[in-house]
Amino acid sequence: MTTKTETLAYSVVRAEARKPVADRQAIVVGRNGEKRVPRRYDLDKKKVEELRKEAGSDFPNPFRAGGVYHGATQALIDLGVDKGHSFADVKKAMEKVMNKIERQGTDAWSLFANRPAKKDAKAPKDLNGRIMQTFTVLQRLTGNHRYGLKLAQLLACIDILSGKDKAPLYMLHTGFKQWNLVRPTNDLKGLRRRTPKPKTAKAKAKTAKAKTAKKVVTTA
Repeated sequence: MTTKTETLAYSVVRAEARKPVADRQAIVVGRNGEKRVPRRYDLDKKKVEELRKEAGSDFPNPFRAGGVYHGATQALIDLGVDKGHSFADVKKAMEKVMNKIERQGTDAWSLFANRPAKKDAKAPKDLNGRIMQTFTVLQRLTGNHRYGLKLAQLLACIDILSGKDKAPLYMLHTGFKQWNLVRPTNDLKGLRRRTPKPKTAKAKAKTAKAKTAKKVVTTA
């Protein structure tokens, strides 16, 4: 039987999260119903202005450098905002971004990629699964854990679109008029996560043969 998670008024979570870390109390419900200390999910007005100024004409990344949320967001910025990008391209861009940041005696990508699965996880995810989950987490704008709120304050969100054969496409959607009108899209919600499998040599040869045959028919 699933236990319903207690959702606090966000004003309560925000007030607690704005206290010094050492003074925060465990008030939000996390994994397995355990109470946890809340993170700060929002930015103050001054910080929003600072981020925009520092970024100039680029989209500002509101997350802590070295973290996976920063890496995922920066990957979409580098690949191009308001465009859908394949999982393979996003993963490669994330690795490139996070490889450059040192953390705990290694680089941020290695730390994330080699992190062991949570011991209490009912369905442990591999690296690809954890990357996909990162993007769905960044779509959260309600409940106790509003990971996408900083992006919303910057008038943006993460969209997960359906590509060819329902393979996911990831997009940093910008240009909303008001932060409270931001609504992330997830075309694949409820569907099993999938990534396109690389073509085998046999499949590549078949595709090449079909293209050649089509070309012959067209020019005949």
